[in-house]
Parts: sequence; structure tokens; C-alpha cells
Amino acid sequence: MLSPIDFIQDLTNPDLWFLLKALIVACLSSVICGVVGCYVVLRGMAFIGDAVAHSVFPGLAIAFVLQGNLLFGGALAGVATALIVSIFSQNRRLREDSFIGVFFVSAFALGIVVISKASGYAGSLESFLFGSITGIPDSDIAVVAITGLIIVTLLMMFHKELVCVSMDRET
Repeated sequence: MLSPIDFIQDLTNPDLWFLLKALIVACLSSVICGVVGCYVVLRGMAFIGDAVAHSVFPGLAIAFVLQGNLLFGGALAGVATALIVSIFSQNRRLREDSFIGVFFVSAFALGIVVISKASGYAGSLESFLFGSITGIPDSDIAVVAITGLIIVTLLMMFHKELVCVSMDRET
């Protein structure tokens, strides 16, 4: 078993820089997800995180096929998913979690179809879907940090409004 001293030595080893990058991104992501998750659970939409995560896949696949920026494709698909769920959640006849379940499965299937038809992709679907946090580029650390800072700042600015909307949808 790895002792804490060995772990710290590994983190400071220049040959193992990828471990420190992975730890930094994992810590930043966990803080951001924890803060956002409080509002999501308060709103009663815990399933939306799963839906957005799966619905981002078609955006990634389309960006990959078009040789575009994967981050932009995924972000665009995530925002589109959130907007579509928001619009359809206004319909009181259909339960929100029912729509989310149908939508995210459909979007994920679309992503699989797009990536399977991509002629330039020789890797496995599993590696495209899950990736590896240890292979994260240096630039993505800054992207995660800046995005997280923006998200946490916006949540702090609109805390009162978010809590009010979470408690009463009509406000």
C-alpha cells in the first residue's frame, strides 16, 4: 500500500506531473459539483445531472466528426439540454423526470450513432466516452478553474433568487 509520504513524493515528481494535474482537476470539479448539487437537489431535479452528462455526448460526437472544439460542442449540447428540459418542465401533464429520462437516453443514442458513423475515428467507443483524467492537457486545468470560478460567483450572486425559485416554481 502507498504511504502518505510516498503519495506526496509522487505528486512532486516531475515525471509524474499527470498525477498532480488529475488531482487538481478532480478537487476543482468536486467543489464545483458540490456547490451546484445543493441547488439541484433543493430544486428536486437530481436526475438532471445524469441527463445533461449523457446529453452532452451528441455534441461531443458532432464536434469530433466536424473536427471542431470538443469543449464547445459539449457545452452547446449541455446548454441546449438544460433549455429543452426547462421548456418541457413547464408542462404539468408530463412529469419532469419522465421527460428527462426519455430525452437523455435519446440524446445518448444519437451520440452513439454519430460516432459510430464517423469515418476518422479508429479508437474504441469506451475511450471516447470515458477518457482519462490522467491525460488532461495543461490548458484544461485553467479552463476548469475559470469556469468553476464563474459558476460559483454566479451562484453566490443569485443565491437568494435560486433558493426562492427552488422552493416555489411560480416565482
